[in-house]
Amino acid sequence: MNYFGTDEYIKRVKALDEQVFSKISFAEPERVTELEDGLCVRHYYFADVEHCISGHAPIDGEICRLYKNDEMLFEWKNLDGRSRMAKIIHHSNGSDYLVFDEDLYGYSVLDLNTLECMHYLPAESYGETPKETFIWCDCFYNAITDQLAVDGCFWASPDDVIVLDFTDPMTSVEADKWIDLYEECSKCVPDITDINVVRWSDKQLICETSDPVPARMSIRGNFEVKFIKKNGG
Repeated sequence: MNYFGTDEYIKRVKALDEQVFSKISFAEPERVTELEDGLCVRHYYFADVEHCISGHAPIDGEICRLYKNDEMLFEWKNLDGRSRMAKIIHHSNGSDYLVFDEDLYGYSVLDLNTLECMHYLPAESYGETPKETFIWCDCFYNAITDQLAVDGCFWASPDDVIVLDFTDPMTSVEADKWIDLYEECSKCVPDITDINVVRWSDKQLICETSDPVPARMSIRGNFEVKFIKKNGG
């Protein structure tokens, strides 16, 4: 299920529009994420420090604008502070996509050719009894297998990696279909620590971790992972 576009989501965005987004100044971006081919994301951030409750972080958010040279192509709002991810994917289908985050959970994909956007926020992470889902921080596409490896974590947990089918970027992949590498590896290596993506090598995913370093592993017969020790050890 997708939380994006629900009545609860619309109500939340409206409240943030009044408290945060309407206060943002576009005179100068707080930061700029340079991409490629003249594309960049300009980030405009605001935190409502004035109404912050003592002992709590302020309500904040960010408006992100995608530019090609000096022409704005697309804009989105990040509902959970500063955006963490903006990555261009050159897909095997011949199209180019921007993968980015709009909230703490979930992911979005913008077709750079049509500017059509897919938004996915796992419904289970919202509502009265929310459940933790994976927090996306960076992603790595394999054009041979059409798989996407994602760096990130579960809240207050070790760095982790998920892998999902990215054959159709404009169709969301539900969170219960994401393969959790930490969960899979800890079955054989219970003391495994943080896992981070290094790169894809053909059909093999290269990841780094600290001791203990697992042996090369086949994950559900879906892909193979080779581990290397962090810091070149």
